[in-house]
Amino acid sequence: MVALATAVCTAVPVTVAAKATHIALDASTSCHLPGFRESLMRHLRAARAGSQRCGREAMPPAPPLAWNDALFSAAALHSADMARRNYFDHVSPEGARAGQRVSAAGYPWRGVAENIAGGEKSVDGVMAGWMRSAGHCSNIMEPRFTDVAVACVERPGSRWGTYWTMVLGRNR
Repeated sequence: MVALATAVCTAVPVTVAAKATHIALDASTSCHLPGFRESLMRHLRAARAGSQRCGREAMPPAPPLAWNDALFSAAALHSADMARRNYFDHVSPEGARAGQRVSAAGYPWRGVAENIAGGEKSVDGVMAGWMRSAGHCSNIMEPRFTDVAVACVERPGSRWGTYWTMVLGRNR
């Protein structure tokens, strides 16, 4: 079983006083998948290099995205939280949303979107699922987004086993 969900924030970012520490891209935040970041960026470059059909919407090619460590921190913290507390949602049990997590990680955003997935075992699988979903595909193909990061956290015995978070952003 695999789950997918998408959210977009375009409102004015919420100011959060406490900054999150930056999280490292390592085995614990990449589901122990070798070449995790490189594989994701290759998929994203390929997707954005050509036109895509996102549901009923034809999306033109978009400029390449750049990996952003602050967005990675927001993604990794959200995946780790979902895995630790065994939930699957864009909103934490306390009500924190993607924009708040991104602000807390120190990314000054003008627009942000979040794709999540659960249960996928590979970069190929999660990217294929996101590209088949109209909302996820639209987030990935949105030309206004310039930055991206993806995290995957494993928790054996939890409902989904793997918790993926992709955060796309446009800096102020």
